[in-house]
Amino acid sequence: MKHTLFRYTSDTDKSYGVAGMAIAVLAYDAQDALASVTIDTADGTTDALSFHPGFHYIPNQRMSAKTAWNEMIAQTQLLAGMLVANAMSRNYVQHRRRLSHTMTEALAPALADTVDKDDTPLERDELDAMLRRNLDFFDRLFQISAVHTATHALADDLAKRRTLSPAEVLDHLAAIERYL
Repeated sequence: MKHTLFRYTSDTDKSYGVAGMAIAVLAYDAQDALASVTIDTADGTTDALSFHPGFHYIPNQRMSAKTAWNEMIAQTQLLAGMLVANAMSRNYVQHRRRLSHTMTEALAPALADTVDKDDTPLERDELDAMLRRNLDFFDRLFQISAVHTATHALADDLAKRRTLSPAEVLDHLAAIERYL
């Protein structure tokens, strides 16, 4: 994902974005698939979170069509959540401001650019609806003070240590699980 929306101004900015993506992983119950979290990546976006090899959807002719579809939808929802949570963490928590209209509008093309068209046969209106649901959910979530506290702690630790294990990330986010 190399969209201009995700150009970071500093390592602190990147750590808040990555912390937001980790929150999305927890929100979508994908934490068991998380292998590591780092801010030492080329572009610092979705590649900042690495997942175990079995997590990523790989087309399999033995898989039922319904199961394959559900896998594609779940991974696309997670990706949309990671994009939104990245932007919201950097804005709501780090800068204490809501997403601007310009940034909100930029999320749709960022998601469309990021989604693999071959693996996710969703139409643009379906992606837009998925994005709106994520915007609504994460808008509510990032208004909770406990989420701000956990995000600050995770971002600070990421900025200092650069890479965290899944267990360390989950320790930071344990306090917000009840809000998910």
